[in-house]
Amino acid sequence: MAIHRALSFPLSRVEEVARESPFKVQEADAARLSSCDAFHIIRKLLAKQQDSDFCQYHLPMSREDKEAWLLQRDITHALVLPILEIFRHASDVAKSMLGNRNIYDLELVFRGEARGAFSWLQCFIAEEEDWCRTKGCPACVVSKVLEAEPTIRIVLVACRLSESLRQPHNNANLPVLHFWLASLRNALNEDPFWGPDFRSHLESRAEILETGIQNLAKQCLELEELLKRESNTSNAAAVALVKAQRYAPTKPTKLRISRLAERQIALAKEENSWMQKIIVGCWTTLLADAAEARRKSSLSQDHLRPSKARHLTS
Repeated sequence: MAIHRALSFPLSRVEEVARESPFKVQEADAARLSSCDAFHIIRKLLAKQQDSDFCQYHLPMSREDKEAWLLQRDITHALVLPILEIFRHASDVAKSMLGNRNIYDLELVFRGEARGAFSWLQCFIAEEEDWCRTKGCPACVVSKVLEAEPTIRIVLVACRLSESLRQPHNNANLPVLHFWLASLRNALNEDPFWGPDFRSHLESRAEILETGIQNLAKQCLELEELLKRESNTSNAAAVALVKAQRYAPTKPTKLRISRLAERQIALAKEENSWMQKIIVGCWTTLLADAAEARRKSSLSQDHLRPSKARHLTS
C-alpha cells in the first residue's frame, strides 16, 4: 500500500502553508522556459483545454500567486507527458503483438522489470487519470504531488528522464526541466511529513521505476524489430512465436567479453534513441498541431476581414 500522508499525518502545519506552493522556480529557469516554443505551446493548450479556475480553498490570492501556480501546473504536465507517451506507445506495441487475444493483459508481453514498470504505470494512470491530465484547480494539481508516494515517485522519474533524454542530442525542441528535480528535493526535505530521511527511500524506489521504464523501452524496441521480421506472416504465427520465446528456457550464449560489452552499449544507445524518438515525436506533433491551428485561425480572420472597394468618386 502506498504511503499517503493525508491518511496518517496531522496536517495542522501543512494546512498553514497549503496556500503556498512547496516548489520554487528561479527567474533564470522561468525565462529559459518562456523562450521554449514547445513549452509555450503546452501552456497555450492547457489554458484553452483545461479549467484554470482555482478552488475556494486556495482563494483569494494575488495575481502573482495565480501565475506562479499556473506555471508550476504546466511544468508538472510537461514533465509527466513523456512518461504517459511512453506508456501509450508501449501499450500500442503490446496490442500489436497480441492482436485480438487477451488485450486486457498487455503486461504479459513484457518480462522482468519492464513488466513491473508497465503494470505500475497502468495502475497509476487509471487511478490518477485526472491528475495525469492536470484537470481541476491548478494549485490542487501541484500540491497533490507531495500527497502520496506514487505521485512523488513518478515526478522524480520524470525529472530524471527529462535530463537523460536531452543529453544525447541536446534537442532544442525539448523544454529544459532538470531544475525541477532540485526544487522537488528541497520541497521533500522541508516537508514536515516526508523530510530528508524519507527522501532517500523515495529516490531508491524512483530508481527502480526508472530502470523498469528503460527496460520497457528496450523490450519495445525488440518487439518492434520482431514485428518487422514477421510482417509477412499471419498474426497467429507472430503471437505463437512471442509466446514460445517468452516461456522457452533461456540458454547462455558464449560471447567474448568485448563483444558483449559492445552489444550492451549498442542496446543502451538504441533504447535511449527509441525513447528520444517517441518524446521528440510527441512534442513535434504538438508544435505541428499548434501551427496548423494558427494557420486556420489566420485564414478565418482573413476571410472575415471586410474588403475595401474602390469607387469612381474616391
